[in-house]
Amino acid sequence: MKWRRALVVSLLALAACATPQQTHYYMLSGAASASAGVAGAAPAAGAAPAYGVAIGPVTVPEALDRQQIMLRVAPNRYAFSDTERWAESLKREIPRVIAEDVGQRLPAARVAANFQYGGQDADYRVLIDVLRFELVPGVSATLEAAWSVRNRAGARLHEARSVFVEKVNAAGVAPLVVAHEKALDALAQEIAAAVQALARTK
Repeated sequence: MKWRRALVVSLLALAACATPQQTHYYMLSGAASASAGVAGAAPAAGAAPAYGVAIGPVTVPEALDRQQIMLRVAPNRYAFSDTERWAESLKREIPRVIAEDVGQRLPAARVAANFQYGGQDADYRVLIDVLRFELVPGVSATLEAAWSVRNRAGARLHEARSVFVEKVNAAGVAPLVVAHEKALDALAQEIAAAVQALARTK
């Protein structure tokens, strides 16, 4: 009887190992556009945009340039999750989200990510170098970025370095993604203010 019981336990263990874990995919969304219920702001009907703004390109650390989500599990240790993944490359997600949020704040402008049609031939280009995009489960999400605004000719008109820390009070990856959306919206707010100031003095 003992060997039969051992065999049953072994078979159950093998069955558990054979059951694949469910993979979750996450996509960033614009915080400002989500609250407004629209994809982006536009000038008044019949009015042409006063100027164009392109967000990107965006660079990210090589370690983050992958589908698996990276979590900081200890002060000096990170782990990649095979079951928690980004639905799209952060190099495309970040400029798309920031363009949505900046567009909400600049209704007189045509704002788009650099790879979108509206981002071509823009009057202002915002280059972003993401230095930190850190997720600490149950604690916080941190975004650190160096960015600059350039004119059509490529001349640098404004440059800054921003750090945002959004606290989370729940376990899991989903709250961290929401916190990162808030951090990206905060960065978009700074970018929109800088571009608006430049447009006023043009």
